Amino acid sequence: MNRTLPKFALLLVVALGGGTFALSLKGQDVAGLAVTNALTLERAIRLALDNNPGIRVLAADIASARGGVTVATTWQNPEMSVAPGFKSARDSSALGFHGDFGLEQTFEWPGKRALRRAVAEKNVVVRQLALEGFRSQLAIQVRRAYFSVLGTGEVVGLRAQRLALARSFVEAANKKVEGGFAPEFEATKAEVEVVVAQKSLREAQARHDAARVALNILLGRRPIEPLEVTGALGDSVALPSLSTLLENALSRNPGVKVLEAAAERTGLSLQSIRKSRLPDFKVGPSLEFTSDEQIVGFGLSLPLPLWDRKRGEIATATGEQEKALAELEMLRRDILRDVTTASLNLTAAKESLAFYTPRLRQKLKAALDAAAQSYSEGRTPLLLYLEAQRTYFDTESDYFETLQKLFEARAELESALGVPLDPLSQPPTEAK
Repeated sequence: MNRTLPKFALLLVVALGGGTFALSLKGQDVAGLAVTNALTLERAIRLALDNNPGIRVLAADIASARGGVTVATTWQNPEMSVAPGFKSARDSSALGFHGDFGLEQTFEWPGKRALRRAVAEKNVVVRQLALEGFRSQLAIQVRRAYFSVLGTGEVVGLRAQRLALARSFVEAANKKVEGGFAPEFEATKAEVEVVVAQKSLREAQARHDAARVALNILLGRRPIEPLEVTGALGDSVALPSLSTLLENALSRNPGVKVLEAAAERTGLSLQSIRKSRLPDFKVGPSLEFTSDEQIVGFGLSLPLPLWDRKRGEIATATGEQEKALAELEMLRRDILRDVTTASLNLTAAKESLAFYTPRLRQKLKAALDAAAQSYSEGRTPLLLYLEAQRTYFDTESDYFETLQKLFEARAELESALGVPLDPLSQPPTEAK
């Protein structure tokens, strides 16, 4: 299934200050990338983390934010003024050189630079948390796509088995019709079963191809590049208690960390804007030069904060802070809801999957084989054979569908948690 992290990407847009942020997951050629067609889950996750373009976008954004720290801590350049001219006295026709020279350095009010630097450094923290969260969500989505490829591949094998059985049904039905042991309808019915099996197989192949395309895209590869995965569809998923899940969701979810840092940034921005009402001042020496005298002075200038009291900027920053805090509270509630819902779905999928015991599936397969052999020998009627075939393939399809729901529910739970499920299921190690 093609998932592109829509909720977390939206959070990044909000946290990064409303700038344009597009997570491009388009496939691309990676120079020098040696990729085998058969991938394990661990290798697939590693390839995605190495080559997915979204990671490069966020890494570049971190570098940009670090440039903002440099800007925030750089002093303003001093200003030099030169005003050359000529001096003429009324009682003399001679002209003399006259010049005014000045040098000024701007000094910010104490505390303004520190706040501005704190805002810039918090920007870096927000973007680093965003990158960490994206990597975590990307690994979760790769795991989901990986198991989707495995699951759809199993369904393709099942549908291919059904087609092979339908073709053998045609041969057996034709022999019975030719021998006069069955009406013509049985041969026609057998041909219909082949058509149905072919259609079912083609649909399964299309879903399998779509799953491979989704995984290729996440790996940063061309969509139609050949891809094979290795592994088994295990159905054992350890599920911690709901209280453990909810506690870890609020403390470890990268989206929560991003918005918490973003809320802190808005608070620092508000403090910085309030501090900006205090005037900066310029100081420096000056020199007035003529041929017969030189006047040296030292000046101080500062603006008078009479009209511009930064009321508009303060109101905007206050609103941004309230918005960030409200968004953080909304996210926490959404995460608690999503974790609870996904946990219930995963529990239901685990319980449903337990109904399909290996013993039941083996019995159905044995019954189908016996019915096929018995029908070819003329000892089983058509309807009984078709019922045995339908029961077996419907049950196997339901089994793989339930297994797919299990992986989907696990992926949804991990996405809401923001971290993989396995570490949470392991008992804590005792300190020695």
